[in-house]
Amino acid sequence: MKNIIPLSLCISFLFGCNSTSTENGNDKAQAKPDSVKIETPKDSIVKNVSTNAFNTDNQFNNITSVLAGYKGKANNLNYLFDTLIWDAHSKFIDSSWTRLEKKRLQAMKDWGRKEFETASAKTKIVFYPFSGPDYLTANAFFPNADKYIMLGLEPVGKLPDLAKFKKGEPSEYSNDFKKSLGDIFDKSYFITRKMQSDFQAQKVNGLLPILTFFIKRTGNEILDIKYLVRYNQDSISEVAYDFKSEERKPFGVRVDFLQEGKQKSVYYFKYDVSNKLFNDTTVFNKYINANTANCITYIKSASYLLHAGFMSNMRELILKNSSSIIQDDTGIPFKYFDAGKKFDVKLYGEYTRPVEDFPYLSLQKPLQDAFHADSLNVKKLPFHLGYHWGSKKDVIIFAQKK
Repeated sequence: MKNIIPLSLCISFLFGCNSTSTENGNDKAQAKPDSVKIETPKDSIVKNVSTNAFNTDNQFNNITSVLAGYKGKANNLNYLFDTLIWDAHSKFIDSSWTRLEKKRLQAMKDWGRKEFETASAKTKIVFYPFSGPDYLTANAFFPNADKYIMLGLEPVGKLPDLAKFKKGEPSEYSNDFKKSLGDIFDKSYFITRKMQSDFQAQKVNGLLPILTFFIKRTGNEILDIKYLVRYNQDSISEVAYDFKSEERKPFGVRVDFLQEGKQKSVYYFKYDVSNKLFNDTTVFNKYINANTANCITYIKSASYLLHAGFMSNMRELILKNSSSIIQDDTGIPFKYFDAGKKFDVKLYGEYTRPVEDFPYLSLQKPLQDAFHADSLNVKKLPFHLGYHWGSKKDVIIFAQKK
C-alpha cells in the first residue's frame, strides 16, 4: 500500500508538467472563443448486425488476441502460440482471469448490473476520470454503455509488433505485461507510481496494450484504433494509428470494438485536469463538457484528488453533467451531494477512514453521519473494490440526480 500516490505528491506531480507541452493542453497561445472547434466523436453505433459484417481479422485484434492468451483466435499470429513463451503466457492469463472472475469480477457483474439498472437505462455514456486503463471494472458495472470516456496521466503508447520481436524480446515483453497486471488482479486498482514505471517504451509501451487487453478479454473484438491530437487551443482531431509527427504527439486514443453485434468505443486521454490546465479557456475542457452531458460518472481509487481545491473545475463539471455518480469515498466529497439536495443517494458497504497512505485526511463527517442515519438500509458489498483491500471495508456511493 506504500505506492499509492498521496494527495501531496499528486499536487507536485500534476504541476510538474512542462508548461509548453502540447500533450497536456497548456499552450501559451489562447484561441479566440469563436475560433475554437469542438469535435464531438462521430460514433456509428450499429445494432443487431452479424459479426461477419465487421473486419475482426485486423492487426489490432490479432495482436490483442495474443496478449489476451486466446489461442486460435489471432489469425495470422496464431503461430506464436506454438512457441514456449506465448504458450506459457496464454496459460498464465487463462488461470489468472479465472481466479479474477471467481474472486471478484462475476460478483461485480451480477450485483452492479442489478443495482445500477436505472442509471444505465438513462444514458449510454460512461465518464471515468482518473481511470488509467481500467476499462475492466467500468464494463463490469455498465456493460450496456456505447461510449466510455476515460482519462489519466499515463501515456497512451502503442501495441507491440509481435511478429517483429527479436530473440529474447517475447519473454521480456510477456514478463513485463504480466507484471503490469499484478495490481489489478490482486487489489482491483492500478497504482499510479507503478504505472509510470511499467508503461515505459522499453517495457509495455503505454497503457494501450493493457486497455485493449481488458476490452478483448471481456469478450469483445477490436475493430479499429485511432489517435487523438490537439492543435493548440483550437481543436481536437482523430488521426490514423500510423500517424507520425515531430511536432505533436497523440494525447488520446479511440478504440472501436464489437460487443454482441454492436459497435462501441472507448476513449482514453492523457491529460492533467487540475484547474490550471482544465478551465473554460482550454479546448479539452470544452471537449469533455460537450461529450459527457447526461453521463454516468464512475470514480474509483482516485487518490482523493477531487477533495482538493485545484480540482474544483473537474468536480463542478461532474456534478453538472452527470445523471448519476457512482464512486467510492476517494471521489467527490460527500458534502457536495447534500448541497442543494439535487441528488438522491444510496450507500453500500462499510465506511472507515482513508488508508494510511493519506494520513492528512480524516473521516468525512457528512458521509459518516449518513451511514449512521441509514444504517438499517445500507447493504453490504458482495465483493471488495478499492484501496481497502486489506481491511475489506469498502464503500460505494450511488448518487442519482433528481
